[in-house]
Amino acid sequence: IWRFDAEKIGQTQKDGELYASGLRSIVALEWNTEDKHLYSVVHGRDDLTRLWPNKINKWNSALLPSEEFVRIEKGDHFGWPYCYYDQIQGKKVLAPEYGGDGNIIGRCDQYKDPIIGFPGHWAPNDLVFYNGKHFPERYKNGAFIAFHGSTNRTPYPQSGYFVGFVPFKDGKPSGEYEVFADGFAKVDPIVSVKDAVYRPMSIAFSPDGSMYIGETVTGRIWRVEFEGERKNFGDEELAHMEERKKMTHIRTPDIINDRIVLETSKAGQHIYNQFCIACHQSDGKGDSGRFPSLIATDWVNGDKERLVHLTINGVDGTIEVNGETFDGFMPQHSFLTDEEIADVLTYIRTNFGNNSSPITFEEVEKFRKTNNRFKETLNK
Repeated sequence: IWRFDAEKIGQTQKDGELYASGLRSIVALEWNTEDKHLYSVVHGRDDLTRLWPNKINKWNSALLPSEEFVRIEKGDHFGWPYCYYDQIQGKKVLAPEYGGDGNIIGRCDQYKDPIIGFPGHWAPNDLVFYNGKHFPERYKNGAFIAFHGSTNRTPYPQSGYFVGFVPFKDGKPSGEYEVFADGFAKVDPIVSVKDAVYRPMSIAFSPDGSMYIGETVTGRIWRVEFEGERKNFGDEELAHMEERKKMTHIRTPDIINDRIVLETSKAGQHIYNQFCIACHQSDGKGDSGRFPSLIATDWVNGDKERLVHLTINGVDGTIEVNGETFDGFMPQHSFLTDEEIADVLTYIRTNFGNNSSPITFEEVEKFRKTNNRFKETLNK
């Protein structure tokens, strides 16, 4: 985080001041006017088990790393990329790239811990401290957080998709997080991100203290008002919302009983479920703006060699799929055998509404040996 003078224009980085570091990805950032400090809820990394299957199992990868709720002071370092917070163990641990195995602390004891570690992949996309008078007094100065929801918890249910609340007193959390608004997804369990009807993204308050919640699937906005006696509002009124924590999209999944077993009846589907489903989802629809759809696109149903190339070598950069531009990274899968690549690509080309010809392992084998014509760019 860099700090700049808000009264000046034409500034570049050299005009700023490095305020805090070790923060991976910030979407929710807010100034707390009560204690005069900066706060954020930070997105943790994804897919630990896909990158480090011998160190991190699928259950831990579904829950970790934490989405860190941090109180930021000048000079703070929160550990990224060397460490991540594990809310299950209640400590920062060393990332596998630096010798970690999910338990080793190593250098991580020198970095600042979060005030709360939320479960991984909940995607905290907005943070607002409440200073209004419309809601009951217990909400005064507390933090509302919009959790957009996970995309990559397979084989466990997707999680998040609600607006949470953290009570504050004297500038510190004064209790456990609460479920403030839920039911956006309209399904439980959430197998794929596309199953969610709505995904909460943003929070705002009007001058009269009413809350507005915005979501990203349809652009819908809700107004939340309080009706009743403010002074009589307490734990009894919150009992129903506390029960929501037992639902699969919020609770910590049981390592065995909450595992979603996707039917595997075709060659290639097992490989898809292992390596592709986290991004492209169980229905092949991906996640708009992040992961491309595999449905009715020339990238899947068109040139076989191009499809084999991007599967083996990955993609790093901008591509256009069905009129939507994606700028990101797809890892290479050169470690798969020719037969495995043929199987998974045939599965993709003949499912999700696609009806294209299969790809044979001989075609993959030939490509590996002789074909380099796609190494320049995938966009030409």
